[in-house]
Amino acid sequence: MATEVLMPKMGLTMTEGTIEEWKKKEGDAVKAGDILFSVATDKLTNDVEADTDGTLLKIMYGEGETVACKTVIAYIGAPGEAVSGGTAAAAPAPAAPAAAPTAAPAAAAAPAPVRAAGEYVPATPFAKKLAKEKGYDLSAIPGTGPNGTVVAKDVENFTAGPRVKTSPVAAKMAAELGVDVASLGSDGRVMKADVLAATGAAAPAAPAAPAAAAAPGLNDEAPKKVSPLRRSIAANMANSWHTSPRVTYTRPVDATAMMEMRGKLKDSLKEKGIKLTYNHILMKVVAKALTEFPDINSSLADNMLTHHTHVNMGLAVAKGDGLIVPNVKSCEEKSLVQIAQETESLIAATRDGKVALEDMTGGTFTISSLGPYGITSFSPIINQPELAILGVCDMVETPVVRDGQIVIRTMMNLSLTADHRVVDGVMASKFLKRIAELLENPYLLLA
Repeated sequence: MATEVLMPKMGLTMTEGTIEEWKKKEGDAVKAGDILFSVATDKLTNDVEADTDGTLLKIMYGEGETVACKTVIAYIGAPGEAVSGGTAAAAPAPAAPAAAPTAAPAAAAAPAPVRAAGEYVPATPFAKKLAKEKGYDLSAIPGTGPNGTVVAKDVENFTAGPRVKTSPVAAKMAAELGVDVASLGSDGRVMKADVLAATGAAAPAAPAAPAAAAAPGLNDEAPKKVSPLRRSIAANMANSWHTSPRVTYTRPVDATAMMEMRGKLKDSLKEKGIKLTYNHILMKVVAKALTEFPDINSSLADNMLTHHTHVNMGLAVAKGDGLIVPNVKSCEEKSLVQIAQETESLIAATRDGKVALEDMTGGTFTISSLGPYGITSFSPIINQPELAILGVCDMVETPVVRDGQIVIRTMMNLSLTADHRVVDGVMASKFLKRIAELLENPYLLLA
């Protein structure tokens, strides 16, 4: 019997993954331990190994497709073995037609329910999602849940003839327009144009190419698909932009005392193999301030505010063409040395592509530093479901007034973007003021 290959669940918060690349193709021999495919999540990309020997009989989802965890995405078995969802790779022609009737009783065992047109179909949210992804008409699926509710296993077990592969856009459009993609009769994958044709609508004509495109030497490069990481960042940022009514508050801070503190500690810590940076000091300071402002170290969902027990401090780390945000757990309980060690370890793992999914989930607050790039003010976007993010800017020698005299001090802007649903201007201002007090008087960390 063929072995199912499932979309893995790599972490508690992972619900779906995108197949980035198949390392094997249909018909290839596979051994346990071979890299079968790579999967991209919203956090990282991992290679997935085969856990059995055999032949890759059937690939159910292609590269670039996003699939729910625990969904069957391929089959591995003996050469020529028949599998669900299509003919096996390199399968020989059947020796006798008697094999066909054996499938009939299974299909007949679960007759399609008789429902009136437009009748409401009770179904769980996940079942609706699966049916939409698979291109199934929900009203045709028998429900085995309470009072005939369609549940996920009903969708997984449902067979409506050969499975029709449907692009995400086509599936969404079909669901909105009430088109049964299984009835379209497409030999390959159902696309947007197929759904439009079924409704009698014409696909929009492709816009005429601009005249400049025909001029030699003026053509743009061919469009290329962005990386899964960049796609994930784009989706997360768009979600944050539409979720949080945000306001950015900027406050200048005298960084002189922080610089002196680092200067006195860095040499002794360096002898112990610890590299102390300004980010480590900021993480320690901000963690202490967050314990005094629990509403900021929180998350909001369904009109319920959750105060997090610990400060899990995220630090944005550049990797390739995007940013990854690992977080140091329980930052408020740790010493400066522990914060420095854990942060540098996470940064190294992130840049080497070895960071664990658990290290990138559960964050409660994020620090993003653009100071090394000369930025003196910016508006960072909140890392959902957090309620605020602190932008750290460049340290610049600036003339300021101290005791009635103009002196040169090293000043640094801190830019706090906060979700105004919870964090109003007064709270944000007090929080920034407290951070400034701790940075300008580091001995207060001992209080």
